[in-house]
Amino acid sequence: MYRVFAIRYAHREGVSATEVFHHAVPDDRPRAMAYYIWLVTGPTGAVLVDTGFGREVARRRDRESVLRGDPLAALAALGVPAEDLTDVVLTHLHFDHCGELDRFPRARFWLQRAEMAFWTGPYAHRPSFRRVVMPEDITALTELNLAGRVRWVDGDETVLPGISLHLVGGHTAGMQVVRVETANGVVVLASDSAHYYANLDGDRPYSALDSVSGAHEAFDRLRRLAGSDAHIVPGHDPEVMTRYPTALESIAVELKEWT
Repeated sequence: MYRVFAIRYAHREGVSATEVFHHAVPDDRPRAMAYYIWLVTGPTGAVLVDTGFGREVARRRDRESVLRGDPLAALAALGVPAEDLTDVVLTHLHFDHCGELDRFPRARFWLQRAEMAFWTGPYAHRPSFRRVVMPEDITALTELNLAGRVRWVDGDETVLPGISLHLVGGHTAGMQVVRVETANGVVVLASDSAHYYANLDGDRPYSALDSVSGAHEAFDRLRRLAGSDAHIVPGHDPEVMTRYPTALESIAVELKEWT
């Protein structure tokens, strides 16, 4: 069985309610936002879910102040250096999930065809979409594809026995989530199909969307995959760091105890 770790590499305060919720209401309050990558380790290998963004992108997007250090240092501390990883899942191609791919020299990258098709298609340049991607991330994936290092996924697929990918859409055209079997039950890494527990609890999607109805269907799919909301881990909620036992002080928690 696998162990799953959430690694917080950045943290931002004062995120407005209009960002947290599609159709925010006056009673909604600002929140903090955490930025994570996720490491899955087990007897058949290790898989990284998302790669985050680095210091150069943080500088260009005025996010330097939110970084909590190099997330790849945490990988090494957990026993899986970036250069040793052979499988990296990219849940989607927003800038905070797919940066610095050159730091994984041995990895193949698992990505939904629908995700890449959107970002190389006719609508990606529109301002509501363009603002959340970095051109060099798309270019890097094109180069990796030419090198035979992209594993294209159509819908649902198994990465390793007990680790599976599932296309849910909603947030982006090719948004995928990761289901992992652990000794304590299933963990579903929702990534940005549910940014916060409050998005799921209130049936209220996040503001950045490819499809509103698709986001609601993604909530339903998450629940079918997990069997219980307690086994769904949202992509940006700081509360993840307090719900689970510490693996690396203030940096990582292990997703193994359900509340």
